[in-house]
Amino acid sequence: MLTRADFWQFVRRFKLAPTNETIVLGVSTGVDSMVLLDLVRHAPVEWQRAMQVVYIDHQLRSQSREETDFIQTYCHQRNIPLTVATWHHGQLTSGVEEAARIFRYQTFDAVVQSARPATLWLAHHNDDAVETMTMKLARSGAFFEQPGLQVQTIRHQNTQAAFSLVRPLLPYTKSDIREYANRHHVPHYEDATNQDERLLRNRVRQQIVPAFRDMNAVTAAHVLRYTEELAAAQSLVEDRLSQLTEQVVIRHQPDQWTMDRTQWRALPRGQQSLLLQYVSQPSGQTLTGRQITQCLDLINSSRASGEVQLTQQWQLRISYHTILFGQNQTKVWGKKLPVGLSCNSIVFFPTGESWQLRKMGPGVAIAVPRSAPAVVLRQRQPGDEIQLTNGQHQSLRRFLINRKVPQTERDQLVLAAVGQAVWYIPNLYTRQLSEHEQPDTIKVMLQYTK
Repeated sequence: MLTRADFWQFVRRFKLAPTNETIVLGVSTGVDSMVLLDLVRHAPVEWQRAMQVVYIDHQLRSQSREETDFIQTYCHQRNIPLTVATWHHGQLTSGVEEAARIFRYQTFDAVVQSARPATLWLAHHNDDAVETMTMKLARSGAFFEQPGLQVQTIRHQNTQAAFSLVRPLLPYTKSDIREYANRHHVPHYEDATNQDERLLRNRVRQQIVPAFRDMNAVTAAHVLRYTEELAAAQSLVEDRLSQLTEQVVIRHQPDQWTMDRTQWRALPRGQQSLLLQYVSQPSGQTLTGRQITQCLDLINSSRASGEVQLTQQWQLRISYHTILFGQNQTKVWGKKLPVGLSCNSIVFFPTGESWQLRKMGPGVAIAVPRSAPAVVLRQRQPGDEIQLTNGQHQSLRRFLINRKVPQTERDQLVLAAVGQAVWYIPNLYTRQLSEHEQPDTIKVMLQYTK
């Protein structure tokens, strides 16, 4: 049960409100943040602090104007300092939630820096912690993606001074918060989008969290302890991984790790996975479960060479006894092409496609020069040609026009070619190996999978 006395006892125990710091409150007018605002307003005398409320009008819902008027009136009547920020944006078709989150935290950072010394308080609660933990587990299961939400973290923002981000409602469930709001008649607004089951977070909230709560009456305390202990475990694991890098790393530059493949393969696979996540941190990307599997399968395979394209900028490559993890040096997948394929090598791309070249096996038969076999993955170039079924040749440009391929798709096509001869374009073209190929060529097999 959430009470004012219990809440402030929790704040005292975790030392969440230093005496000389302003509390900057992120408020959305929803029940969670309005309850947090009410709790801070009714702090015991010894815990009363300077307060600054930050509200953001995302201009995404029809009632946002009404909510903005509400919070302005609420704070004015109670003499609470308020900062209102409006997100001005054009038409949004994708990535709305992430773009809104970025604007929101940019605003929080700016207000905290202007109010320094200050602490940012947000109204995330225990159900939010369960949702975040579940979604991260489903998305990748990566160790370093957890523990998710914590009571107190240190937020670093570029060159600005670091500050504490506090979530003092994490011990309490959504039902605890609603009961408090009913007891104390806390005014708030309900966001209708919270009922939209097309959103993954809402499905988790409505289907998984209730079942999780039914398992045990004290799951809220377990979640809180789990996140705290896992954060401590991550720190210990990072210390150990730092030691492992000394064994496997041959050379480390800001944008590339060069590692000993033999030493790496001597580690248990679980440690390999953690080490891969550790060295990938400078890339700023969280590896997906599929990417981790692709990298480890490649490293532990019998192949002499190969690569996994992780992002437009980052890749993992193997070359005999060496592993290279870092930024690309050549263009790949429309951004970092071309890529040359050698026999018994495989190339993965971020979208899941893979290309593999072998001397025999399934796939597209390609004739390459004996002197210097060169199958290249690249985008189209002037002079590219395809071979028609009647044996005649046609420019690739005319072929794509005849097939009515949109210009935007033409610019993104990735094809396999030998010189100017195009041999394969996924879902568009496959050149047939002629019985009358030149005697100075050999046959290799190209396999493409998606």
